[in-house]
Amino acid sequence: MTPRMLKQTLEEWSREARVPGDLADRALRRRSRLRLTRFAGAVSCAAVVAAVALLVPLVVVPLFTEESISQVGGPPVVVPVEPYRQATPAEDVLTDTENSPPETMIAAGRVAVSAYYTWRWRTVAGRKLFDRTWYLLNPATSRYEKTEWGWVEVAPGLRWAAVLEKDLPARRIGIFDMETRQVRAWVPVDHPVGGVSWSPDGTRLLATAYDDYPDLDNVSVEERRCPARVAATPDDPLQPPFQMISTSRTGFYVVDAATGTAGDFHAVDPCWTENSNVRRDFEWSDDGTLIRERSNVWKRPDAFLDLEGRPHDAPPGYVSSESKAGVSPDGTLLAGPDGMPTKVTELSTGETVGHQQVLQLLAWADDRRLVALGCADTCGNEFHNGLVLVGVDGGDMVQLSVYRKNSQESGTWQPVLTLR
Repeated sequence: MTPRMLKQTLEEWSREARVPGDLADRALRRRSRLRLTRFAGAVSCAAVVAAVALLVPLVVVPLFTEESISQVGGPPVVVPVEPYRQATPAEDVLTDTENSPPETMIAAGRVAVSAYYTWRWRTVAGRKLFDRTWYLLNPATSRYEKTEWGWVEVAPGLRWAAVLEKDLPARRIGIFDMETRQVRAWVPVDHPVGGVSWSPDGTRLLATAYDDYPDLDNVSVEERRCPARVAATPDDPLQPPFQMISTSRTGFYVVDAATGTAGDFHAVDPCWTENSNVRRDFEWSDDGTLIRERSNVWKRPDAFLDLEGRPHDAPPGYVSSESKAGVSPDGTLLAGPDGMPTKVTELSTGETVGHQQVLQLLAWADDRRLVALGCADTCGNEFHNGLVLVGVDGGDMVQLSVYRKNSQESGTWQPVLTLR
C-alpha cells in the first residue's frame, strides 16, 4: 500500500466514526483512572495499526505503476542486476506478420524487438518537437504494452529497462523491472538527461544530459550553430567551409544500476565533433571501456571519450562500420552500408562474401544471419518496408513483421533491437 492509498483509507475510516453522546460524562467519571485510560488508548492504537497491517495485503496494486521500491532521497537500494550472459533462446524465430504495429514478440536468434515507438511532430511554443510513444515488451506474456515514458532502453537479457519520464530532459532515471512492471529505483541527477544506454554487460547506464528538449527539428535550433570549420583535407567533398548544427547536449553520467547511483557529471563541449544531428546520445564502445559518439558526416570517424570525459583514441582493433549491425559475433564479418543491395565483407581480407536484397542491415542474429529492413514485393517503394531475417549469402529470407505502408509517415512504428 502506497502512502497515498493509506491516507485515503484512514480518511474513509474517520468519516465512518461515531462519537457517543455521553462521552464527556464518561471522561469525568474515569478521570481518576487516567493511567488505565492511557493504557487502553495505547492498546486501541495498536489495534488500529494491526488492522491496517492486516488490510494492506488485500490492496490490489496495478502491475504497471510509477511507484518505486526506492524513492528519490530514500535509503539506498540494491537492484539484483547481474552481468549479461548470452543464452540459447527457447525459440529461434518469433514473428508477428498480422499486426502493425506488432502485438506479439518478434525475435530472431540472439536478438529481439524489445520495444518500439510510434512518432509524431507536435508544436510547443512555436517549436516543432519529435514526440515518441513507447511500447515495451512484457517477457511474461510475450506481448508489447503501451507506456507513458518519454524514453525507454532495454538491457541485454530483457530483464531490466531504463526509463525517463515523458517531459524530456528528465531529472531522474528509473530502473524498471520488466517482470514485475515496476520501477525498482529512481536515480536523481542534477543535470537533466534525455537519453540512456546500457553497457554491453548490462550493469551500467550511460546517461546523456541536455539543457533543452533533445528532439527539436532543425529549424527550431537555427540559433544554435557551431562555428564554421575548414575541411581537414583538400579532397574533402564538404569544402567549402560548412556549419554543423549545435546541440543542447551538455555532458553525461555513468550510472551503476545495481545501487541506483549516478557518478560525477562530465561536461562535454557541444561543438566537440562535427555532426548534423540535434539528438546526440553517447554510446558505449563495444567492450564497455570507452564512450563513443557516432559520426554522421561522410568519411568522418567516430569520436571517443574515456569515462572521465577526456578525448581518447579509438580502442585497439576498432572497426568503423557504416551499418547498425557492425561486426559479426565471431568477429570475422562486417555488415556493409545501407542501400539495396547491401553486402557483407570478410573482415580480414575485405572481400565481399554475400549480397542481400534488403535496405539496411540492423543486427546480427548469429554468425551467418542478420535482421534487416527489407522492402515489400519488388521494392517499388523503399518506404514500404518491414523487418526480415536474411542469410549472409542473401538467401533464406524470412519475414518477421508486417510491411509498413510508409515508414516515414507520422504514426509509424520504429523497432528497437536488444540482445536476449
